[in-house]
Amino acid sequence: MQITASHLYSYTKCPHRVWRDANDDPSERDPENEFVQLLWEKGIQFEKEVIDAHRGAMELVDLSIIPKEQRFEKTMEIMKSKALWIYHGRLEVDDLLGEPDLLKLMDSGEYMAIDIKSGMALEGQEDMSEGKPKPHYALQLALYTDALRRLGFASHYLGMIWDSRGEMVEYDLAEPRGARNVQTWWEFYEETAVVVRALLANTQRTEPAMCSDCKLCHWCSTCTKQCIAKEDLSLLPEVGRSRKESLEGLAGTVRALASIDLDVVCTSNGDTGIPGIRRPSLEKFVRRAQLQSSGTKGPLKTANFVLPEKPIELFFDLEADPTQNIVYLHGVVERRNGDNATKKFHAFIAEDVTDEAEKKAWQDFWTYIRSLPPDGFSVYYYSSYEKTQYRALWAKYQDVISAEEVEAFFDVDSSVDLYYDIVKKCTEWPTYNYSVKTLAQHLGFKWRDKNPSGAASIQWYNEWCKERSDEKLQRILDYNEDDCIAMIWLKDALADL
Repeated sequence: MQITASHLYSYTKCPHRVWRDANDDPSERDPENEFVQLLWEKGIQFEKEVIDAHRGAMELVDLSIIPKEQRFEKTMEIMKSKALWIYHGRLEVDDLLGEPDLLKLMDSGEYMAIDIKSGMALEGQEDMSEGKPKPHYALQLALYTDALRRLGFASHYLGMIWDSRGEMVEYDLAEPRGARNVQTWWEFYEETAVVVRALLANTQRTEPAMCSDCKLCHWCSTCTKQCIAKEDLSLLPEVGRSRKESLEGLAGTVRALASIDLDVVCTSNGDTGIPGIRRPSLEKFVRRAQLQSSGTKGPLKTANFVLPEKPIELFFDLEADPTQNIVYLHGVVERRNGDNATKKFHAFIAEDVTDEAEKKAWQDFWTYIRSLPPDGFSVYYYSSYEKTQYRALWAKYQDVISAEEVEAFFDVDSSVDLYYDIVKKCTEWPTYNYSVKTLAQHLGFKWRDKNPSGAASIQWYNEWCKERSDEKLQRILDYNEDDCIAMIWLKDALADL
């Protein structure tokens, strides 16, 4: 079986997916996630827009219209003729199959592969930092480069990403992966390719493990069932595949981990004999294993915490579409004096995918906030996403509000990140993860929508922008309101502790 860029991408998300795609029963697959389909369609649309905008100036040879079975020979012919730009060429050599978006003729006479991406070229750029190469981008570019080298059209270790900002960012695959990681990106590719070959050929097999990427995978349902059936350690929050494999030398199941004697396992200085896991971390995982094994409803308080006492509480959640770089909804459920009868939902939505509409929604949100009594309200949100997005919005629309007001909104004396400030630091729960949906559902709360997720909301928003359906808009608003109310259920349960 030929190795493709898709195989390498899947491997970075989950090695077990590579094995299952190649060797398992396809009837066990879930229907393709609609958000994944949306991302795919958006990527294709963005690529087309980029190519159409530059087609004339690039002297482009377009091979996308050539049947795939003829495209490799045509690509070889065009490269030998030294065409400057080749669109949708096909590279086949040994067990490698690559279809880079573009092939560019360099001054040296060699070719370099370029992929067009609808996101940032580097990790961390969203946070205004310099950023570093994304592993899945590096692996894909390395495969194309490997094929070019084997075919005799390159001797370099270079690739390029054409990103959503219109910038072409070079990936030097001969460079180390990081300041502390001396392995080069090329060595990482070669190491990964060996494992992927073995998984495709079924000479190496993996086992399922739960992680944050699972919910978008078409094997999610059956992998989850398998993990639950064998009490897999990855069912414990924050364990994942790598820590699971480390912990399995100590205990093979959740129940087995729950029964270990920490004083026997750990040395006096806190060493556990497990790389990267010292006694405090092991204690945390054992405690979570005990909660899951005991059947208790929890939650368990592990440290003291304080909740602000204000007459008005704001439970706050935003919705953003990373495929179009827009925050399209700011939702707040307002509650007064802890009385649920006073709950009122306020929604501020961008009515178009434009900077003007995004800015107006943000302005309307701050108009509402400024209408409240100063120092008379507390703010609850879940994880740092809202804070990060608001700082980015301020950088984009500095005339709406001052940076100081944004920071004051998230001041620790009147705002609470329920996840980082309390759930993660001060509690344990007998659940497989600590998402607000999981915890609220554990407490008995139910979303009105049968498919409640941020990914689904993005899909609904894209559809609403095209259709202007009142029903679709209401679905978006109901979902966001339920997210906010879920935080009320969680906050009240935490207050009871």
